Amino acid sequence: IFGTSRHLHVGPSSTVAALSFSVVAGLGVAVGSEEWVVLTMMLALVTGVLLILGSLLRLGILADFFSRPVLDGFIVGVAITIAVGQLDKLLGYEVEDLRFIPEILVIIANFGQVDWATLTVGLVSLALLFLMHRYTPKIPAALTVVLLAIILSSLLDFESMGIHIVGAIPAGLPDFGLPQGIQLSDIYALLPGAAAIAMVAFAESVAAARSYALKYDYKINPDQELLAIGASNLGSGFSGGFVVDGSVSRTAAADSAGAKSQMVSIIIAVMVLITMLFLTPLFHNLPEATLGAIVIHAVWHLISWKKISVYRHITSLDFWTAVVALVGVLMLGILQGLILAIALGLLGLLVGTKSRTTSVLGKVPDENVYRSLEHYPDGETYPGLLIVRFDGSLFFANAPDFAEEIREGVKLFEPSVVLVDGESISDIDATAIATFSDLHAELQR
Repeated sequence: IFGTSRHLHVGPSSTVAALSFSVVAGLGVAVGSEEWVVLTMMLALVTGVLLILGSLLRLGILADFFSRPVLDGFIVGVAITIAVGQLDKLLGYEVEDLRFIPEILVIIANFGQVDWATLTVGLVSLALLFLMHRYTPKIPAALTVVLLAIILSSLLDFESMGIHIVGAIPAGLPDFGLPQGIQLSDIYALLPGAAAIAMVAFAESVAAARSYALKYDYKINPDQELLAIGASNLGSGFSGGFVVDGSVSRTAAADSAGAKSQMVSIIIAVMVLITMLFLTPLFHNLPEATLGAIVIHAVWHLISWKKISVYRHITSLDFWTAVVALVGVLMLGILQGLILAIALGLLGLLVGTKSRTTSVLGKVPDENVYRSLEHYPDGETYPGLLIVRFDGSLFFANAPDFAEEIREGVKLFEPSVVLVDGESISDIDATAIATFSDLHAELQR
């Protein structure tokens, strides 16, 4: 209702689910207890408020600091994390750790526990999804595979074979309202975690939204997306849910199923309500391995090294920024990887802005213009006069370099007058002005 992305599907993604778990666990409450549930709901509400405040303060501009290499590396890293997070469903044994590297190590260490019947169901489901997507794209692959899996599970009694099934799903609507028993100290304790989740939720949502907006040739409004994700979190918290965001895997699944507009999400919401009220028994025998296969298939096309390697042919900085975003997400976690990649991107921007050209000017023969002697070596210079030009903004990072280059020019040309052509200086800050003032006094001496 509030969003500008036609394809973004908002819901409980594995990314924010893991972060929600870690934030509430960090408060020292028992997992699954009533206090745990209340704090989890409150975390969604606080996150929603922060996102809406961000929208009102027009902080959507922060999305512009997520460069394309950062977003592409981030998306690939998240997609790999999501896919690996589903492997335990296919292998048939639980993996408790929510981080990528420990999870991989646990999977390898416990590979002897593989349930081959479960793995067979998962691999067959995955193969069917890929084959249908390739050869029968007009038939909804995920829905078809779910129906086939439920039918086979019911006929062959998968549960008796040790294959994990979804089991009983409680029917009925959730209770609506504010969490009971929340104190101001609880909200204060949740704030740092909520701020981190709000940043990740915004980053993941905008990354997915921009990816599909680019694919289908339309634009999104980041400020409006902040409002939309914030409102969604308020709705989730009020209805007994946890934090939500624009899910990469759900959006990918919706797109592969043919979603074209926000109307799809509204229809899905209505169908979920109907399912909650009347249809939950139908999913009792659905194998969890099939659900894992659907998620892996949905994010598979997002795991593309080509998306990152293309930057190698543009600039090495962009390429390594994308690599750091990818590796950071896998090695450090979603939030830490995102912060590291953004910091690297901003550092690259600062270094690029710092590196500006200082030129010594001379008069072009037979013309009334002055150009760089590097490009016009026959330019006329005047004894005792040094004319220098600086291109770009002059600020705290490059002002000392410019002053040093003028000193070098003075040593080389020994002028009695230095003239600075400021025509190309687009901006100047207080540090640069102070540096100029000191240089002026130095040259006067």
